[in-house]
Amino acid sequence: MIVVYNVLLTLLLLFFLPFLLIKAATNKRYRYHFLDRFFPKPISKSNYFLIHASSFGEIKTVLSLLNEFEKGLKSEAVISVFTDTAHKFSDKKDTFLMPIDLIFIHKRALPNPPKIALFFETEIWPSYIYTLKKNNVRIILFNARMSENSFKSYKKFGFLFKKTIGSFDLIIAKSKTDAKRYRYFNDRVIVCGNIKSCAFNKKNKEISSKEDFLIKTNKPILTLASFHKEELNTVLEIISNLKNDFFIILAPRHLEDLKLFESYLSKNKTFYIRRSEKKVANSLLILDTMGELEKIYSFSNVSIIGGSFHENLKGHNPIEPVFYNNLTICGPYMESFKEEVTLLKKHNLVYQISNKDELNKINELVKTSNTTKPDNLFKTLSYILNCHIFNTINTLKTS
Repeated sequence: MIVVYNVLLTLLLLFFLPFLLIKAATNKRYRYHFLDRFFPKPISKSNYFLIHASSFGEIKTVLSLLNEFEKGLKSEAVISVFTDTAHKFSDKKDTFLMPIDLIFIHKRALPNPPKIALFFETEIWPSYIYTLKKNNVRIILFNARMSENSFKSYKKFGFLFKKTIGSFDLIIAKSKTDAKRYRYFNDRVIVCGNIKSCAFNKKNKEISSKEDFLIKTNKPILTLASFHKEELNTVLEIISNLKNDFFIILAPRHLEDLKLFESYLSKNKTFYIRRSEKKVANSLLILDTMGELEKIYSFSNVSIIGGSFHENLKGHNPIEPVFYNNLTICGPYMESFKEEVTLLKKHNLVYQISNKDELNKINELVKTSNTTKPDNLFKTLSYILNCHIFNTINTLKTS
């Protein structure tokens, strides 16, 4: 079926090529290293291991733990990423954009196969995995997660994905629920927990101050983190209810939606300053720069997690604001981080609104609740990283 997949993908690319060229000419994100997707530069290194991640958030986690993996595997990493934002963020020189998922293109990129390949979370690319396996590379899917919708889709197209997922030599799932879904396709599955939790445990806190962001206020700081355009009405309602009590920082999930957010704010006569303008902000700051949300968390008092107030979204990672001792609130739709939210709620580190219509509860929470220090929780997470590395090394040794 891999041949059929490659033929169909090639036909689709040929059909949509004019559209892709127009998008590349008019949109800098599509244009970013456009030719590298089709004509990647061959990796010249030898005795390396490969890590593949997708987006900005994933590469951030990978980089924070990279030294631990390099020590454990006793070799250097080469990283492939899928998005332009991840590629721009990576400060490691051996990082390349994943090419179009066709076998002949991957062969060009990998003349010297790695000794082991680690795919992060949900990165399941049939041709990429097939090419590595043909070169006898051992492959691990680590911190693996699979949503209910993805599980249904993979089952529906089982003629392709059962063999692809079955090609992993080991799948290290982040939860029992994820492991159960992966075992439908592959019986080599274990559970080690969410390595993102350990990523924060292993790093030093990145401390900034509101003065660094030209915020001139004595009000506590409220951060609306990673909100999507589908949640615009929720954003406006939160701002309307809390703007008198808090200085608010709004961080859209996708910067290409920035103009839409600004349009809604302007229509509602809400004054704001963009971070990139580098002007003094007195009431509302829009974070329109990459890689600074963690700095915001370091001086924020309250964080509300986006992606969790619309039924078509699955939530975002609540661990980072908890790590910085923010009062952390999320909406009802947190499928991608269900286990993490359950754990954090148990320790009174996250408050979840059970219904998006109960936004008035946010007012009560931010005015009456005290945060619980998360230090003890994070100090106990070392076993997660050790579990991932130990099983990676063992998989490499397996003949």
